[in-house]
Amino acid sequence: MLSKKFSLTFFSAAFYSSTLVAAPYQFPTPDRDKYSDNVRALQQISTGVAELSQAAAKGVVLISISKIVKGHPYYEMDPFDFFFGPRFRQQQPNAPEQRQKQQAGVGSGFIVDLDKGYIITNNHVIEGADEISLKLGNGETYTGKVLGGDKNTDVALVQITDKFKRDGLAELSIGNSDSVRVGEFVIALGAPFGLEFSQSFGAVSATSRGNLNITSLGNFIQTDAAINPGNSGGPLINMEGLVIGMNTAIFSRSGASAGIGFAVPSNLVKSIAEQLVNKGKVARGYLGVQLSPQELDEELLNGLNLPKGTRGALVAKVEKGTPAARAGLESGDVITEVGGRPVHSGQELSNIVGLSPPTAKVPVTFYRGGKLQNTTVTLGDFEQDNLVARRDNSSPNQAPGGNTSPAEFQAGLKLEPLNKQKHAQYVEQFGIESASGLLVLDVDPSSKARASGIRPGDVLLKANQTQLKSTKDLVEVFKSSNKVLLQLERSGNILFASIRK
Repeated sequence: MLSKKFSLTFFSAAFYSSTLVAAPYQFPTPDRDKYSDNVRALQQISTGVAELSQAAAKGVVLISISKIVKGHPYYEMDPFDFFFGPRFRQQQPNAPEQRQKQQAGVGSGFIVDLDKGYIITNNHVIEGADEISLKLGNGETYTGKVLGGDKNTDVALVQITDKFKRDGLAELSIGNSDSVRVGEFVIALGAPFGLEFSQSFGAVSATSRGNLNITSLGNFIQTDAAINPGNSGGPLINMEGLVIGMNTAIFSRSGASAGIGFAVPSNLVKSIAEQLVNKGKVARGYLGVQLSPQELDEELLNGLNLPKGTRGALVAKVEKGTPAARAGLESGDVITEVGGRPVHSGQELSNIVGLSPPTAKVPVTFYRGGKLQNTTVTLGDFEQDNLVARRDNSSPNQAPGGNTSPAEFQAGLKLEPLNKQKHAQYVEQFGIESASGLLVLDVDPSSKARASGIRPGDVLLKANQTQLKSTKDLVEVFKSSNKVLLQLERSGNILFASIRK
């Protein structure tokens, strides 16, 4: 019995002793040696992205603006709606300044000269601002002033007006956007939805994106790095930490990032910003032509006697006394090259001319009557009221009601020589500017004229370069040619239509 009792007591003591000395539980240490070199390379990329983001954040600026408009009740704009228009909410009736409206917005910018306090941002971020507040990367907030802005490219330059602490700040270097390639990794920085100093990582999706109706001049870099309201004006940097673009706009149905963001290329940003510093304004070239919005499809190429696949900008109208007129350019010309650079569209021509300096002499290559020709244009100085190789986006109108005088049908068209007094109804409804030509009263729905896009209310001006003053002129052209290129006016805009027998 004694041995049994001793034995039991010993077991209990041993159990109790082991409970006292047990080590605290710890999760297993990760075994990093199990990863391959490929995984380690990814880890290095992640570390590099983090380093670049942290370094660039020192040059990013949160821009808050406010502007007061007198004569309206006092409202406040939600910063979340900065890109897409305000959602106003009215202040209490007893609030001060009842007869004022205050708009507030949030955007981004980046420091390009730390010594002078220069900050680049979007023009739409600061346009019309009465007050500009700049929160820098070191957490300090200062007042800013606008040195200049350019609506056509949406680039603006702001300067810190106060004496400011430079500790913890850095200026960002601008890279060469012409060398950007699709697939390159990029980092977008800014203050999306007012969440300051945020960053998103992605790649370049496309370069030289044009015809986006974001700005009147310039192309864009497309990226899938998330860009949201508030990112506007912030930098898009590459894996060298260089700014290759400025975040400007997004394509989205929801109002938030859909993986399609656009940035102004850094070369354009730099050029505009330097002009704003040195001249206080942006000087740009002026050609003096109106371009047709029509694409050069097969029918139009045939009508113009151009080789299949020809791309260029179709001149609809040349303004009198302009550089284009002095250089001999005419309506119906198709410009294919300017200054040694190929022109594939009206937007490209607008960019080349509008971003060139005034008085620049540029060689121009164009087709006329199916033959390639050359001239030299000395660009003028752009003014707000002038046309700078702009494209027109007019939409066709419907024919007015009422009876019209009988007229001759030719190629499915019912026409009369234009008489502004007689055809006052058409002149008013369609905004006709031409003094002469053949007014289209009706179009046979099954005719080739209708298929070519001619509508009632159009004014036919020329047929194969023959001025049209009577229906007989058009009949003679049709008799002598198997295909006819018609130049016409629609609501003050010059278009072209090709008809084949």
